[in-house]
Amino acid sequence: MKQLAGGSKRIVLLFAFLLTAPVPGGAHAQRPGHRFEAQDAFLKAKVPEFRMHNQTLLDGLEELARGPAPFGFGFEDVLAGTVNSPAIPKRLLSLRLKDRSVGQVLDAICQADARFTWSTDGAFVNVYPRAVVGDPSYLLNRRIENFVLRNATDVQDGLLAIHRELPPPPEQVAILQVGGGDPYPPKPWTVTYKNLTVRQIVNRLAAHGGTCAIWLFAGSMDFRHFAFFNTYLCSKRPAPDSARTVIGPRRSP
Repeated sequence: MKQLAGGSKRIVLLFAFLLTAPVPGGAHAQRPGHRFEAQDAFLKAKVPEFRMHNQTLLDGLEELARGPAPFGFGFEDVLAGTVNSPAIPKRLLSLRLKDRSVGQVLDAICQADARFTWSTDGAFVNVYPRAVVGDPSYLLNRRIENFVLRNATDVQDGLLAIHRELPPPPEQVAILQVGGGDPYPPKPWTVTYKNLTVRQIVNRLAAHGGTCAIWLFAGSMDFRHFAFFNTYLCSKRPAPDSARTVIGPRRSP
């Protein structure tokens, strides 16, 4: 188990940012840079048939992302109050759609579980709780005016760079290591982004790991965590392990 700061035994990121609201209902996210720009034509691709039977929204999103027009995505779950709170029940959905576009299927999934909405960031889809739209205290809504990443060889390097670029107060987030971790390109990656939300930056960190990248954000208000899967849409998702690395202090909700 790695220890990144303060001798702590869990993975945690320090995050603090300025507010930016995500764009709901399939609207385009802010103009992105890098390879994300103008790559959302996949939303018009036809899905001959799409079915869900007693499955969660995330199950449906994963199936759609592996369909006729594959795409990467980030999914943000509804956070529990505290790490000791009872788990929030998952809603099971049943849908059967024919000859719909990818965008229409996304609309239908989010209508079936109305707690969630979606937006695009180039070729990346983000699905997140409707309740966080416009919420200035929500981690992934915040904006970084100047994000500089130098010589990254792991997604964790990117998360540490987010920590370096953000002013106080600190935020607590963990990284859940999954199946030993998916490979990241060994060549050091240096990049600068201007005026992006944390959500948009995390999209780019994930996508740099591979074309089949997805990321998940879950946990509780006092112990939030990311998980990254860079190969899952091309193969079976590995089972998560319990390893964590800490970058900052636990935060009270």
